Amino acid sequence: MHAIFTDALAVLFDLDGTLVETHIDFGKLREATLQLIAQYGVDTTPLQSLDVLSAIDQAADVLQQSGALERSAELRTRARARLRAMEMAYCAAPRPVPGVYDLLNALKARDVRIGIITRNDRQVSLQTLQQLRIPHDLLVSRDDVHRVKPHPEHVTIALQEWNIPAERCVVVGDYWMDVEAGRAASCRTVGIWRQEVAVNPFRNHPPDLLVRELRELL
Repeated sequence: MHAIFTDALAVLFDLDGTLVETHIDFGKLREATLQLIAQYGVDTTPLQSLDVLSAIDQAADVLQQSGALERSAELRTRARARLRAMEMAYCAAPRPVPGVYDLLNALKARDVRIGIITRNDRQVSLQTLQQLRIPHDLLVSRDDVHRVKPHPEHVTIALQEWNIPAERCVVVGDYWMDVEAGRAASCRTVGIWRQEVAVNPFRNHPPDLLVRELRELL
């Protein structure tokens, strides 16, 4: 096993793209979300560069600041519900990433705790984990935090739950937000620059270790 896991008491993994393949089309998620936001009269131009969750929050804040409190809450609820439905459809037939069971079983054999930290919906994440029988000790989804990755709340919840110091924890993910969340919590970080991704997603957010696929960690 890679030396970055030396003395680790816990490893926190992102889910989609890191442990499993679900083929979520983030472009379509964003398009559908922006269309809904536009129906509430919010200018979507400043939201084009944001991820879906940030776009929802910013649009809801715009309505709230204008005094439209009920419409703000309604937008947030409807957008989250639409997002959940689309994620459920995309995650209907997930596949394990090569090497996932070997790696997780090796960690379990060393009594290392395994956490899943994801920006996905909790119900969708649980369904995926159960369907593929992914071993884990804890799931922290977007429904379990006030602020999603790259904010470190996903990580700090796991550390507090297990009473584990940050320096004994490793965060693994396939996107810069995973690395930033781990770094902000003072954990060791692993970035997976997947073979099919042309541009290094960690070019501005370098992890402690960069690999091209999960099984390199064995």
